[in-house]
Formats: sequence, C-alpha cells, structure tokens
Amino acid sequence: MRMEITIDLIFALVQAIVTAVLGTFLKDSVLPSKWIPIQNIVIGLISAGIAIYFGLFSNIPTAIVTCLAVSLGVGGTYDAIQIKNK
Repeated sequence: MRMEITIDLIFALVQAIVTAVLGTFLKDSVLPSKWIPIQNIVIGLISAGIAIYFGLFSNIPTAIVTCLAVSLGVGGTYDAIQIKNK
C-alpha cells in the first residue's frame, strides 16, 4: 500500500511544525507558560482560516476542529515530553 502525500498532509505537518517552533521560542521567554494554550488556539484558528481560504476544507466546522486539534495536540505533546525529561 502506497501512501500518497497530499496537500492536506503537508498543511497539517507545516501547522504542527509552526506550532512547535512558536511554543518552544515563546515559552517562558516572551509569554508565561500559562498563555501557550491560548497561543496554540490562535494558531489553530489562523490555520483554519488559511485552510478554508485555499479550499483544503469545504466544511468550516471541520476545518476549525481539525486545525485546533493539530495545534493543541502539538502543544500537549511538547509539554508531555518536557515533563518526562524533568
């Protein structure tokens, strides 16, 4: 079975990387840690708007939920790894 790389997969990957990089850069240096989930929500909403604009999703609620899940999932995964390392 061959996996096709689609624009949806590329978009999710780019969104995850941007969320992780911003979370790493801004955490405790610019924003207090308690604001990182809000930052991830904003990134998810912006990503949903971009995805809808470029036609990656035809259903607006699906775009919002998917993009929020990716951005919040990346932030939660990052925090879980950091807690484990401490």
